[in-house]
Amino acid sequence: MDPSATETSSAGRRHAADVAAGREPADLVITGGRIVDVLSGRVYRGDVAVAGARIAAVGDVEHCVGDGTAGIDGTGLFVLPGFIDPHFHVGFSQVTVERLAELLLPMGTVALSSCFSESAYIAGRRAVEAQLGRAAGTGLDALLSPFHAAALGLGEFGCLNRFSVDDLRALVEHEQCVELREWNDDVSRLPVPGLAGVWAEAVKRGRVIGGHMEGLSGPAVQAAVAQGVASDHEVTTVEEALERVRLGVIVQLREGSSTQDLLNVLPAITEFGADPSMFSACSDEQELHSLAELGHQDHKLRMLVRNGVAPVDAVRMVTLNAARSLGLERHYGAVLPGRLASLALVEDLASFRVVRTLSRGRLCAENGEYLLPSRLKDYPAEWNHMVRVGRTFTRDDFRLPVADGTPTLRVIGTTPGSLRTDERLLDLPVHDGGPVAGDGRDIAKIAVADRHEATGRLATALISGLGVRRGAIAATVNAGVMNLMVVGVDDADMALAANRCAELEGGIVVVRDGVVRAEVALPTFGIVSHAPLAQTLASSRRVAQAIRDELGSPLPGLVPSAGFACLAVSIPGLKMTEYGLVRVARGGLRERVSITV
Repeated sequence: MDPSATETSSAGRRHAADVAAGREPADLVITGGRIVDVLSGRVYRGDVAVAGARIAAVGDVEHCVGDGTAGIDGTGLFVLPGFIDPHFHVGFSQVTVERLAELLLPMGTVALSSCFSESAYIAGRRAVEAQLGRAAGTGLDALLSPFHAAALGLGEFGCLNRFSVDDLRALVEHEQCVELREWNDDVSRLPVPGLAGVWAEAVKRGRVIGGHMEGLSGPAVQAAVAQGVASDHEVTTVEEALERVRLGVIVQLREGSSTQDLLNVLPAITEFGADPSMFSACSDEQELHSLAELGHQDHKLRMLVRNGVAPVDAVRMVTLNAARSLGLERHYGAVLPGRLASLALVEDLASFRVVRTLSRGRLCAENGEYLLPSRLKDYPAEWNHMVRVGRTFTRDDFRLPVADGTPTLRVIGTTPGSLRTDERLLDLPVHDGGPVAGDGRDIAKIAVADRHEATGRLATALISGLGVRRGAIAATVNAGVMNLMVVGVDDADMALAANRCAELEGGIVVVRDGVVRAEVALPTFGIVSHAPLAQTLASSRRVAQAIRDELGSPLPGLVPSAGFACLAVSIPGLKMTEYGLVRVARGGLRERVSITV
């Protein structure tokens, strides 16, 4: 919900002022807690008076209490601002935004910024606007940060033209827009009509410009900052972090399913003395089972404190600093009069176990339970039938286009925890359309098929570093254009996984020895589920276990890790598309290459 909406407009602030002055009674008072003041760095005993959606007063609030004032006992608990994720992709979470709210509110998350670019690419601007509307009232504030990639697709390597630059501009103008996401100097110079005008409109309207400066330094970073870039979630090294902090860019420490940069970058604070106020924390993408098992921003809080960050500084990083990175400090991020009464009450400042979560003055979660009514309204039928492959796959479809022998082949190289891939040239014995197993190399096949327009297009190549030893996995959730991706070492299992994934109208399927071992159906847009949260979570956990037990891969986040090998946009180097291998250079330069050298 828009922070400037009616319930939190000038009338809402006037009501809060009247309560603070004792002219009107508070709607709610939280008593007995210890307030974490992220501005002064102090922790002190005090109460919190709430007026509608906003905090009216903190400390001594006895004068705010009236006959109709409700109470929450915060004795023994720490009162924190509610947690914010400033860079999150709902399309990778495996659930709709309503179900995501049911999961995240009990963890203390009250707001997240998302581009909804995955559904935009698949179903257009109307899908984005519908999800923003459906988030209203869930307790989770969905903040809009449009991403230009939805309008560009992959160019000649896949563009559905279902979301245009005009649509992007309309989202920048949307009342819930807070940021134009993933900007840098290379993007600003793309020869795309109207794209520069979208940036100009964002600047005119005071939208934050969020950065994507992966691998950039020196003049390229300074050029981006000159255009207004205020944050960067792509920082992977201490050196990059220090450079950005010197230029006034807030570093969003990323800890997701396929990318774990937080611990690599954290020494910028703990060893090199960088100011913690210049850092926040984000997920980028995080899968459902990972969110449920590890946690969300509460998990990052625990990591930060365990690794040397002072508890109040850690709290700042998922509250005040996150709000600042989105230009929303006047609404979120502190327990102060006038801020939204979106709060997390936790047991201590080490485990950060969330006991209660309030969103805009409502108690939304308690002791791990979501308290608001579950949203049952179905998504439009056309958004649940969007996986169209146009064929039934056979094992022969996954043969490599390579003659028997020992040719030199291009192989996509992956590194755990990184989005970058490299181009590896390997001499591999090939027989019957595939590499001969048994030499100890961690190599599997990767195939990408068109799932949008029923063209039947399919290409197969090789990938290393995923740890897949047996069977196959198919998924319609992956970076780029959300095509049907299949990874495996057995062609028949790859065909079965692909066909079953299409039957489910989207999802993730694990196959071994001709048997489906686990699956999660994701039929809405072919990437998320609107089924009851417990049902989807149980399936997601079975898939994660099958990846370990049936495929033999120890890699956390196998699906998004493989999926980013399908993102032939700006992050180097060798990528996979429905048209075959694509070599991506810094700045987005791309060329098709053959699997054979």
